[in-house]
Amino acid sequence: MVPTNVNEGPTTRQSTRPVAPSACEACRKLKMRCTRNNPLNNSPCDRCMRNHRPCRIPPARPLGRRPGAVGRFQGIEKAYRKIQAELKKGPVSMPKAATSVGTQLSSPGVCEPDDGPISAKPLNNSSHLPSEELPDGPSQPISNPLALLADASEAVHANASQASKDNTYKGGERDLLSRPGCVSLGLQLSRETLTTGLDALFASSFKPRRSSDYFKPPDPSAFRDIGPDLDPVELGLVTMEEAHFFFPIYFARLHPVNGILDPLLHTPEYVRSRSALLFTWILALTAQFASTQSSLAKRLQLHGEKLSRHVHTCGLKSVEIVQGYYISLLSATPAKTLAEERTWLYTMYAFGTAAELGLDQHSRPRGRAFVTSGEEQAHDAGVRLEEQDLQCPPGFGNEHHAESTYCQRLTRNRERTWFRILLWERANSAARGRINPIPDTKLIAGIETWWKHPVADAADKHTCAFILLRRHLASIHAELQAHAAAPPDDPRWMKRLVDERLKRWCDEWLPVPYNAAEPSEQLASIFLYYVYLHNRLWILSFALQASENRTGNRYIEAIRQDCLQATVHTCEVAVRDLQMVGEPLYCMLAPTWAMISYAAVLALKLFPQVHDSEPAGDIELLALLSQVALQLKRAGTTPPHRFGIAALLGEHLLGILRTRAALTRGVQQSAVEASLPRYDSGHPAAALSEGSGNLAIYNAQEPVSDPWFTDASAAMSYDLTEDSFGDLFREIFGPGFADSF
Repeated sequence: MVPTNVNEGPTTRQSTRPVAPSACEACRKLKMRCTRNNPLNNSPCDRCMRNHRPCRIPPARPLGRRPGAVGRFQGIEKAYRKIQAELKKGPVSMPKAATSVGTQLSSPGVCEPDDGPISAKPLNNSSHLPSEELPDGPSQPISNPLALLADASEAVHANASQASKDNTYKGGERDLLSRPGCVSLGLQLSRETLTTGLDALFASSFKPRRSSDYFKPPDPSAFRDIGPDLDPVELGLVTMEEAHFFFPIYFARLHPVNGILDPLLHTPEYVRSRSALLFTWILALTAQFASTQSSLAKRLQLHGEKLSRHVHTCGLKSVEIVQGYYISLLSATPAKTLAEERTWLYTMYAFGTAAELGLDQHSRPRGRAFVTSGEEQAHDAGVRLEEQDLQCPPGFGNEHHAESTYCQRLTRNRERTWFRILLWERANSAARGRINPIPDTKLIAGIETWWKHPVADAADKHTCAFILLRRHLASIHAELQAHAAAPPDDPRWMKRLVDERLKRWCDEWLPVPYNAAEPSEQLASIFLYYVYLHNRLWILSFALQASENRTGNRYIEAIRQDCLQATVHTCEVAVRDLQMVGEPLYCMLAPTWAMISYAAVLALKLFPQVHDSEPAGDIELLALLSQVALQLKRAGTTPPHRFGIAALLGEHLLGILRTRAALTRGVQQSAVEASLPRYDSGHPAAALSEGSGNLAIYNAQEPVSDPWFTDASAAMSYDLTEDSFGDLFREIFGPGFADSF
């Protein structure tokens, strides 16, 4: 039967067609098949059920194109409308000049437009807010050759069209050299040479070719690690609900010791729009310390390692990338083998990126633009103006007040990032045996009051304390070298000098670690105290190394005693705090755990030289260091799914201690047997019966075979600082660290 209605046929066919189940959002992003046990129910799909994610099915879209969406305009009209649409978008790489306090800032390249939606922004219009990735402004162009060339090239790009119109003057170039008013430079060149140069300047056609592209200002978003292929939310690895849950935990537990972020600036939306690397590592490190998030922590860690390699390979650059490398290197899980470690490679890349972005130069917000000035300007006056902006009365200038606060946070974000990555690089250099002092720049000059800014974070005070401590250590090292040639008549002169020079810093910056009211403040204070102890031990070990290399030093025994006392005190404090405070301290950084294990190994090395005592005289020391190893293992394996660098160092230290304990027990047993009377009955059975009781003891003298500690047990008899342990420190602090033992 033929249907009477033309629409009846298609309707009948559509009703008989089987309806395919719709795929959820996560499966669509992964481009994977979405399977369900019961398609008719609203139950989640198998993938979302496995990953404990909400399974959302978007509403079905009608098939076919929207009526009138394609083919409405053709030919010239279509091209004209396309040009109009492009013009409405406005220029992308050349922002409008911003004004501040009645002053027009027309310098090219002073600020770049923002490149993504950021929830932390107080303004509605995001196109005028500055971007903090690229080097700001003409910073010291006279002393920076490449920056001077880049600034000149921007003027060439801006005036290219006008120059092409003006260069139509033909002939008369030779007369320009003869006109009155031409300043003579006293050149020793012929007139023909100068005339040839003028002919090139006034040529009618000029094509710069590659030079115009080389100095072209880049698109700020071109060097960002953002996009659906990198974003863990877009890839279905984590949800924004989980990100909002983990971010406060990160700032409560990890931020007091990392101190490189701003809790009010780095919201989940802000970080996600800036860098997938930083966003992933914040979530991955926080999930490691959550006992119920083992699968999520593993997924995010693998994605973070992938992003670290991708960013380094592609040469991406941003402030957030430097921050992402910083927190990942100081807190992440070690690689499976030492050959796979990339810590030193990423450290150098992050430090070089920070220098290339100009983070080491003084910058401050002025209105809507970042200004980096190398000239002698009144910075204090600018700070006072910013403080006045922060004190705007309610209801008047709130938009300007919010924008000023936001720009100040961006400025301090750049400065804080440079301070932290500089400290990390200087610590690596010091561990390699080179004392590189903190540079005396305008940015460092105000470090003592930098943490008092109105928008400063609580962790900024410890950043200032670390930098000042590093500067004190550099001056102390230089003073020790100066006095080494003619030391004072005092066996303890090195210890007294170190303590006297550090006393002022301790009185000003080092609080009592256990009197803090807030847990985060207590954690930060304990961490600061550990940094002080480790750096004091480190500078004493340098003095000891210099004394041992110099012949005829009569105070070498006293210096060894001071170093041994410092190592024992460091280990005792670590055991006491890890037992008393416990899990909150497990978030401390990798160099802290490395220095604790370094103190233990140095104590083992110095004890036989200082105390030439009876056999088994080091039993108390071995008991203390064994407790250090156990606490390190516990710190690195809490919760159970986590394996941090502390656990790796603790296991290795325990293997060294087991080797030393077996040797000590063997020496003690030999001494006991030597003191007993010997009876020679001449009968083999009598000798066997006398010695059978000690058969188990002789067997126990052999080092216990453990595959994890094979290298340590085989290579370290009395010299406990050979290749195996030195390689760990060499990877943490860089090549050449083993030389400092």
